[in-house]
Amino acid sequence: MGAHGRMKNSMKTRNALGAMLAPLAWLGALALGASACDDEQPFFHHCPLSSSIIQVCEEESTDTELTCVVKEHPMCDEKVCAAWAGSDSFCTRTCADDSGCPAESTCKPHLDFKICVPNVLPVPYSPFP
Repeated sequence: MGAHGRMKNSMKTRNALGAMLAPLAWLGALALGASACDDEQPFFHHCPLSSSIIQVCEEESTDTELTCVVKEHPMCDEKVCAAWAGSDSFCTRTCADDSGCPAESTCKPHLDFKICVPNVLPVPYSPFP
């Protein structure tokens, strides 16, 4: 068999191998997708606020308990990250009333808009017990 014949057989083998592996690739992709769904974070998960953002919020705050809202946060599915009345920061979304919020939360006004705030606020991190 010449070089041309070996190349032709090699290509047939690769095509057959590819045809056998294609369904396995789909199964792998489905398994990865399913595990990603299992690892979903809760709606009000933590989102970090930079020290410069916190400083701006502190300068603009008229309350003793800091409330800070960022409308375009990259770690939040609905883009809103908030620290409410001195709480640790959490992802949330804007709302018109309580019906637009998940269970165990309330739609609360902040400046010229409203956001969903959990009824039990996340406790700010402290390195001291």
